[in-house]
Amino acid sequence: MKISEKKYSLILLVILVLQIAVICFFGMSKAGYHQDEYYSYFSSNRSLGFYYPDREWVAADTIRDEFVVKEGEGFNYSLVSQVQSWDVHPPLFYDMLHTVCSLTPGVFSKWQGLFVNLIAFVISFWLLYQIAKSIGMNDDLKLVLMAIYGFNPMTISCVMFIRMYMWLTVFILALSLLHMKLVSLIKEYYAGTELKGFVLAKPFDGHFIKGFFSILLGIMVIDFLGFLTQYYYLVFMVMIGFFFSLWFLFLLPKIKKKDISAVTDVMKILEDEEFQRHAATFVERLKYIVFYVIGSGIALALAVLSYPSSLAHIFRGYRGKEAVSAFADASNFGDRLLFFLGLAGKYLFSGLWGIILVPVVLSLIALFFFIRIRGEKDTVHIAQVRILVVSVITYFLIIAKTALLLGETSNRYEMPVYPLALLLLVYFVRVGIRAIFGNRNLLGMNIPVIITFIIFMSINIKGLAIDDTVLFLYREDADRIAFAREMENAGTGVVVAYNDQTPDNIWRLSDELMEYSGLYYVNEANTEAVTDDALKDTDEIIIYIADHDNKDEILSRIKDCNPSLSECTEVSTKDMWTLYRLSHKG
Repeated sequence: MKISEKKYSLILLVILVLQIAVICFFGMSKAGYHQDEYYSYFSSNRSLGFYYPDREWVAADTIRDEFVVKEGEGFNYSLVSQVQSWDVHPPLFYDMLHTVCSLTPGVFSKWQGLFVNLIAFVISFWLLYQIAKSIGMNDDLKLVLMAIYGFNPMTISCVMFIRMYMWLTVFILALSLLHMKLVSLIKEYYAGTELKGFVLAKPFDGHFIKGFFSILLGIMVIDFLGFLTQYYYLVFMVMIGFFFSLWFLFLLPKIKKKDISAVTDVMKILEDEEFQRHAATFVERLKYIVFYVIGSGIALALAVLSYPSSLAHIFRGYRGKEAVSAFADASNFGDRLLFFLGLAGKYLFSGLWGIILVPVVLSLIALFFFIRIRGEKDTVHIAQVRILVVSVITYFLIIAKTALLLGETSNRYEMPVYPLALLLLVYFVRVGIRAIFGNRNLLGMNIPVIITFIIFMSINIKGLAIDDTVLFLYREDADRIAFAREMENAGTGVVVAYNDQTPDNIWRLSDELMEYSGLYYVNEANTEAVTDDALKDTDEIIIYIADHDNKDEILSRIKDCNPSLSECTEVSTKDMWTLYRLSHKG
């Protein structure tokens, strides 16, 4: 069904606006934070650092101060880099979050982080569309892809997670697009070139050289930014660079039947003057691959110079060592692969991966046999598709081999290639369905495109409305925060008994602890009596107590501090913490 370019752009805009609205809807229901999300704010806005005393009262504002930009402390990017140098990630995402927080001083809000990610989502929407265009998707299928992308539970989850993974997605998509442009540039330049002794005889001219280095400059910029966003960018950068270089180096035009006899006698070809004259074009392509590698190397070198701590993170940091150890251990690859495939099956495909598998298999058969014979357009961009396929698969496998196993939240490590996976699967599913039904239309609409849309939108609806697979919302924290607000209004005393081996776990409680005006800290390693006067006089005590060998003994010490409070009830548990309410009996 043909529509005008203006109407087509309007439809795309409506799809984008609706997806932003749905994402904001889920943003409103995000009630809590993953502990790493707290660290995003801390790394971006740290003031004095957390202090964990023993048997002392601390104002709850001291927690909030570490998550917000205080007056006069904004736009301090050197501090952001310094704080990040103590951790295992590069600073670009934190610089972005710090910028937004600097524009809203004194505020700690999920919307600051979600705004940063929403910007990335809009950019990723445009990039994914451009990649779809570059691999030859028709207009109807591009609409299908863009309609399902922003409504997929994993896309929404990536925006909800206030970390660097949405921006890593942006740079992976940008790098993919630039490589698709490189492939198009090369294929267009060699269009119609005849086989001349196994090599392409056409030398590069000024137009090609200008186009190549313009795209290479863009790749260098993306490599610089991607490296400074998340080190996993290196995996995709190396994979797509390797497969592109392999394709470019051994690029050959289609061998016609009349050429077959000419290439069977290898010795005759090697002695041929024409072959020897044109063999230099192979060296010429090799030279441009060297330029490509040097360009990427320069980009990485500049990134390291701008953030020297990156080398320590990769080679000496605990995450770098963990990744190397996981990669070197071949015995666990099967279990790890099944784990990450299971995550993708449940959260990306809502358990409906089976209905995708059949048309994908059929599409592979169609692409390599029937469509080539029929001469249809799908083979025009097959090089781009193949490079994307192998790059996505190898990234997925390497990340599956090295990433942390953290339950459903481990989706974050594979999320950056999920958009490309959706693009490729939409492409293959449509081809597979066309192999079954043919390229028929119904009421002006292409049947394979309609069925493809129904399949993937069904996946999204099931994930959003039935399975509720959007991650990082922590809706259950709403009740805990409401309880903390109620206790603060009642003037209740609050004790935080922490494990001295893992005091940073107090971060997990930050959203509810910030509801109180003051907190009494107790180090669980110290089993001496708790004798605070304020706790002795209060009518109720709320106790957050961490898992520790001394947990029960510390709880007893707190009870002894105010013997009139004889009723102790467990309110809730969360991430190695138990919340108790100590009150008068009855």
